[in-house]
Amino acid sequence: EAQHRRATRIITHLIANYHYKRTPLNDSLSERILDRYLEVLDPTKSYLTAADVEEFSEHATRFDDYLRYSDLQIAFDIFVRYRERLESRIENAIALLDYEFDFSRDESFQFDREDAVWASSDAELNELWRKRVKNDLLALELAGDDFKEAKKKLTQRYQGISRRKAQLDSEDVFQTFINAYTTSIDPHTAYFS
Repeated sequence: EAQHRRATRIITHLIANYHYKRTPLNDSLSERILDRYLEVLDPTKSYLTAADVEEFSEHATRFDDYLRYSDLQIAFDIFVRYRERLESRIENAIALLDYEFDFSRDESFQFDREDAVWASSDAELNELWRKRVKNDLLALELAGDDFKEAKKKLTQRYQGISRRKAQLDSEDVFQTFINAYTTSIDPHTAYFS
């Protein structure tokens, strides 16, 4: 939107000229911006695939140019892809609740995925989500819920994730992207709409 273009011009001007940390808006910073943006959108690496990230990485050294010219289209394109992937994953997770899980099977679920690599395929993400749903079901059953109650709670939880992301508007996406930019310069510099 026009207001986002104006705000981008002002923000980049202020940071370039008045921020205490003189950080040039260049290719190196561009790469950090993309990394930070993806980290904020998908911190558990549970929605996007390595192919998605590779496609976005084609723009990795151009975010400085996009910001300089207030061209935010790529930020919105990345967000749209993220939301599409999220919707697909949530739909699959809810469908998995009808699956008969074998809790005697010896397997593990990596709960903290901050340092994990991006899934190389949809099949790998499907397996990650199968384990996540199984883990969530087991946790609720161990807490005292029967299968029917656990399934209902998880359906509501997963639908809530989807609903919250669907409520994000262009201002939220803009703020997320600009904060990826500002926190790439300094973790204490943030944009508030």
